[in-house]
Amino acid sequence: MRQRDRKSELVEIAYRLIAQNGLEGFRIRQVALQAGIDNGTLHYHFPTKEALILGVVDYLMEDLRKNRAVCQDAEQTALDELRSEFEDIRLRLHRTPEQFVVLSDLAVRSWRDPVVAKIFKKLDDGWHAHLVAMLERGIQQGIFRNDLNVPLCARAMMVALRGIGYQSRLPRRKVDELLSELAAQTERWITAEDAPQ
Repeated sequence: MRQRDRKSELVEIAYRLIAQNGLEGFRIRQVALQAGIDNGTLHYHFPTKEALILGVVDYLMEDLRKNRAVCQDAEQTALDELRSEFEDIRLRLHRTPEQFVVLSDLAVRSWRDPVVAKIFKKLDDGWHAHLVAMLERGIQQGIFRNDLNVPLCARAMMVALRGIGYQSRLPRRKVDELLSELAAQTERWITAEDAPQ
């Protein structure tokens, strides 16, 4: 097996173990055991536990870059992108709820672990930059209010969407209702009064 394939396999095993046991219960030797390798071989690919956790964050970032609800329409507006963001979250909650478990665990651990905080910041910064760019496009298109504090608005959206992730254990219908209401409220908040719908 090629080295890159082995590294990807180890990251996916680590991701599943974090989803099952949380970061507190995560042990690097469990990854080696499930991969059928010894600890020395695992440390060849990932010299530290933190390096493996960073690999999991990179794995998450790569997956989060792919919006599962993207329309292939070249004429997509920023409002369409915003709606697609909410639909992407809904699809993830249904198809990969463990993703929110891992993200939540990383967030909580980052409060008291500076190494995890640095790793998690990378994930947060990427999401924030993505939302800022979308909001700025919407302002340029005349769809979103031009008086928005864009960085703060993006951060508020992150807080709200992350909060939906904490509700992932609710029945699917309830989660969908919450997400729909949040999407509608967000649109009312950031959309210009005379914007084309």
